[in-house]
Amino acid sequence: MFRRLAPLATILLAAILTTADGLASDASLLMQKNASASPSVKPKPMIARIWHGRTLTAKADEYERYLNASGVERMLKTDGNHGAEVLRKADGPRTDFVVISYWESIDAVKRFAGKDFEKAVILDRDREFLIEVEPNVLHYDVVRAAGK
Repeated sequence: MFRRLAPLATILLAAILTTADGLASDASLLMQKNASASPSVKPKPMIARIWHGRTLTAKADEYERYLNASGVERMLKTDGNHGAEVLRKADGPRTDFVVISYWESIDAVKRFAGKDFEKAVILDRDREFLIEVEPNVLHYDVVRAAGK
């Protein structure tokens, strides 16, 4: 949160200094980027694995609990996993789920998904909940990751 406020605070302080006693030259110093704030470190290679499934909205809450307790927990415990996000979108009687998981390598993905890693991992109770199961997942190289 403070990182978001820092640029605003710098701009406000610069405006105050500019108007107070003609100190515009001091304000320009505040507007310069701090070299240590933006290190030029190349991020580690990472793979994003994307899965999509659809359930009935009436079953969505129960499926979300099951998905988190079974699939997501299993992913997070797999060596080489760097996290996962679960997205949900209700559209009338249907609700879509998208799971994006992050992996250090394809070998790490294979530890979770097996040698046929491009196929979706079907959980034991998925057929009980899902009305559409995409048979394959997508893998992308993460070229930029941003945070707070």
